Amino acid sequence: MSEVKVYPPPKMVERKCKCCCKSFQARAADVKRGWGLFCSKSCKAIKQEQKTHQHRDYTRGYWDRQEAFEKGHVEPTFSNAHQFSNEEHDCNKD
Repeated sequence: MSEVKVYPPPKMVERKCKCCCKSFQARAADVKRGWGLFCSKSCKAIKQEQKTHQHRDYTRGYWDRQEAFEKGHVEPTFSNAHQFSNEEHDCNKD
């Protein structure tokens, strides 16, 4: 019968989260490649949002369009709807 290979546990180093300043353990290999900066994915996401404002800009554009539509300034259209039309398509065509 084959033996199960047991690997040693990874080397861990003590780190401080760049978002919440909480102390956590990160793999030394991850720290070496520049990772291991945040204690969790949520802390990483918070810091990334503060840096890029990607989600804020996306939602701001949505609400601006909604407000303009409600005031009657903009009529919502799908300008390239013809590209998605199935009127000329025939599945049974050989």
